[in-house]
Amino acid sequence: MQFIKIANIQGGFSLDPDKYLDALPELLADLPEGAARFAADPDHYNFFGSRCVKDLKIEQMELRDLHGRIELVITFAPNQFKHEQWLRIAYSDVTSFEVSASGWKPAEVWPETRRLGDVQLDEILPHERGCSHEIQLTRGRGFIVARDLSAEWYDPE
Repeated sequence: MQFIKIANIQGGFSLDPDKYLDALPELLADLPEGAARFAADPDHYNFFGSRCVKDLKIEQMELRDLHGRIELVITFAPNQFKHEQWLRIAYSDVTSFEVSASGWKPAEVWPETRRLGDVQLDEILPHERGCSHEIQLTRGRGFIVARDLSAEWYDPE
């Protein structure tokens, strides 16, 4: 990540979005509309807020190769102790999509823990093709470049 700092510390992680939040007002002018709206949400980096991305879990990723474009939808499940809703992010005209997984030690995690772990933080930046969205997880990372994204908090049916 260019601005956000994540460091391993004894017993957990140190998460610091301050440099990103300081740069965000200037970045917003160069972000596509949906990406800017999601990045600028006042609860996005409020660690105690119910709409903070921290501690969400990736539930599903759906990649669709359509005529002339690629779309990606990532659905995030809530942390039962923090979030009241699910989050769905739809990326339009995707030109790059990467997922990487890091160390996995089954004995050190809860049985229901996901392979990629929980979302730590994310960073949305302007890109020549629209925007980039980097999602850092406790045991992995996602990186998407798309024309724009649309984020929706919702109640599952």
